[in-house]
Formats: sequence, C-alpha cells, structure tokens
Amino acid sequence: MSDRSKPEADGKKVSTRQRIVETTQELLAQRPPGLIINKDIADAAKVRQSLIYYYFGSQADLMREAMLQLTEAYIARRKASVDRSETFPRLPISDHELWWRAAANFSADSGHAYSKLNWEYPVVQFEYNEILAHHPETDPSEVKRHILREICFNFGWVVYKDTVAVGLNMDAEALRAVERDILA
Repeated sequence: MSDRSKPEADGKKVSTRQRIVETTQELLAQRPPGLIINKDIADAAKVRQSLIYYYFGSQADLMREAMLQLTEAYIARRKASVDRSETFPRLPISDHELWWRAAANFSADSGHAYSKLNWEYPVVQFEYNEILAHHPETDPSEVKRHILREICFNFGWVVYKDTVAVGLNMDAEALRAVERDILA
C-alpha cells in the first residue's frame, strides 16, 4: 500500500490525507460510525493504518474532519442554490446525497455518535438561522417544524426525529405537536 498522492478520475492529484477523509466519508454514507474500524478505512483508502494516526491523531478526529468537510460543502451548495425569497425552502437529498447519507448514519444511534464528536448539528442550525435571517417575521417554532418535517418525514427518516429534535432544541411536547400536525 502506498501513502503517495494518487490521481483522481479527472487527473487531479489527491493527497493521502484527503484520500483518507474521502474514503471515510464514503464509508460513513454506507454505515454508522460505530461499525467502521480503522482497518476498513485504511484498506479502502489503500494506505497503512498508521497514517490515520499520523494525519488525524485518532479515528474520532478523522470522523470529525470527514463530517466537517461534508458539512462545509453542503452549506456552500445551499448558499449558492437556495431561493431565500421562499420562506420554507425544501431540503432535498439531491443537494448533497453523500452528506445526507452520512448524517443519517450518524443519527442512527439517537445522536450518540454526534455527541462523541461534540457535533452541534451545523446544517440544521444553518438552515434555521438562514430562514429567520431572511424572514424575521416568521415564528421560530414554525421554522423548527419545517426543518423537522423536511428531514424526518420527506425523507422517511421518522426514526431520526428524536435526533433532529435535539439539534433544534425541541422538547417532547413541541415534538408531539409537530407530529400531530403532520399526521393529522
């Protein structure tokens, strides 16, 4: 296994560090972080396991970097593509499917994997803040309802509603009210 840069399909060279990050992103999109071991990452990236520690110090730091890069790319795409004149813009998977899949896998354990990374749901918070910045007259609870509906119900992620509610700082009563409205 080599730890040298390898060319991408478009001919650009990708550093070994970045290849490890991208491989981790792909693995996170396939399964929860608790089911990924360093050997999986190293084998898929075609590098030595020791390089994970060399570049990142720990698997948790690597996972954090992988999610950070995915999140930054997702937010950049949202900034460039969303019509903010619309009060409640859709949150389609097609905007950045790799991020959605990785986020879903991180959320699969009710947010424990996010907690281990000290993750504060930056995409949820970004969307919430953007809506209120562009539409300050909008009731914040309606913004939370919209985000929760989009993530949990439009994507069939009902099992993740508790994790998203934590990200939006919603108590059980507010969550039940959203469910009643949507299911009515």
